[in-house]
Amino acid sequence: MTKQRRIQLIVGAVSVGVVLICVLLFFLIPRGSDLTIQAPAPPREVASTPLPPPIPSVIAVKANLPIQDIKTLAESALRDYLSKPIQRKDGAITYAIKLDIDSLTMTGSSDGTISVNVPFQFSGWARVSKKILGQVIQKREDIQGTATASLTLTPTLNSDWRITAETTSDIFIRRAEIEILGIRISVRRILTELVREAVLPKLENLIVKYITNIDVKTRVAGLWTKLHESIVINQDPRISLTIEPLRILAQHLSSDGKILSFSLGIETYIQANMGDALTDAPDNTTTDLPDIRFVDALESGYHIMAPIEITYVAVEDFAKPHVEKSHKLKGIDTLVKNLTLYGSGTQLAAGITFSMLSLGAEGQLYLLGTPVYDATTMSVSVAEFDYTLTTRSLLLDIAQTVGEGFFPDLRATVEDKLVFPLEDRLTELHKKLAEVIAERQIGSYVVLRGTVDTITPEALYLTQTGVHIPFRLQGDLICEVNISSSQFP
Repeated sequence: MTKQRRIQLIVGAVSVGVVLICVLLFFLIPRGSDLTIQAPAPPREVASTPLPPPIPSVIAVKANLPIQDIKTLAESALRDYLSKPIQRKDGAITYAIKLDIDSLTMTGSSDGTISVNVPFQFSGWARVSKKILGQVIQKREDIQGTATASLTLTPTLNSDWRITAETTSDIFIRRAEIEILGIRISVRRILTELVREAVLPKLENLIVKYITNIDVKTRVAGLWTKLHESIVINQDPRISLTIEPLRILAQHLSSDGKILSFSLGIETYIQANMGDALTDAPDNTTTDLPDIRFVDALESGYHIMAPIEITYVAVEDFAKPHVEKSHKLKGIDTLVKNLTLYGSGTQLAAGITFSMLSLGAEGQLYLLGTPVYDATTMSVSVAEFDYTLTTRSLLLDIAQTVGEGFFPDLRATVEDKLVFPLEDRLTELHKKLAEVIAERQIGSYVVLRGTVDTITPEALYLTQTGVHIPFRLQGDLICEVNISSSQFP
């Protein structure tokens, strides 16, 4: 047998074998939709995830009292008190003095101390009775001059919200003399004692009265009560803030020279609720204003937790138009349908049904992947989808082998299309919150001002109903409490 003949026989035998195998497969492989590839469904059990502890916010509260208001009140009250002359007798000297004050000078220092200078103009008369050579001689002379009183006030804010104050004062008269029968007699001591006894105590009492009657507590208590009320910052979609005030921090009084300031900080937990997001609402039962805890420094800044939950149903509805349609995978026309999403452990399970029409086969596949948040696109997607198939017959093994290129392509298609955008929600949250806290009037004497600086995801975990992402909004929040002279009793 020639070599060529042997080759022809081998080729013929192989051809017959291929034909026989094809005939066998034609009769044995089910046609239509009878060939099915089905994977077991992952369990619908969601693993519990430890959540990051909440971070308290400190809302800076600055109660401002213009020192000019204290000055105006003190000047007015002191002028009324000094409207009548003061008449007294000191040994041989009888005098009647009228004191007029010029404009007060009142400034504050960084430690909250207030310095007051009171320039006086005094005028009046003094009568001296002097016995000379057995005769009582009386002489009356007019008196005019100037003096300057100084007062230092040290107010203190106490933990029970009372304001107390200590004062020191003095008077300086340069020269005050009268001449009787050629004899010069100084009345400086008399006038000094007069001002110290009759004027300075009154001035001290007036200023201390106004300082100690400043009712910061009532105004802060009004803000404290308001903070327990939810703030709706948008109706559709509904976005609201819930605040849980914890305690009051404070620094001691300070001043920039013109304003006496009470620097406080309200420590709170703040949470933003969006739509039907699952939240543990704080206990908003209004409580009495707590006592003050003094600290060396106040660092204001808020941390608003905004828990956003994307339900599996919402992701399904968004993804179905992109996933449930015909795809050409590895040259095979494949219809994907029946997308189902749920949580399984710490992964997202995506169940799909597919039909390979040209092969007359159907299958059901479950993909398991880890949901992630992409800060660049502000969207939730799934990374590293994986799948498993169980086969029970040689024919399914053959189908799986045939599909070794098909299934990864199907997985990549679902992974690419299963993306849920959050940009609109986050943009709306940022915009509405910024509008609300840019300048918000609370009552007649409190203004809330703030900024939204950053929005960052804090965590991502699965619940029985959806993907849960707590976002942290950070910025600064300041309340200005204005105190004016009209609010003094």
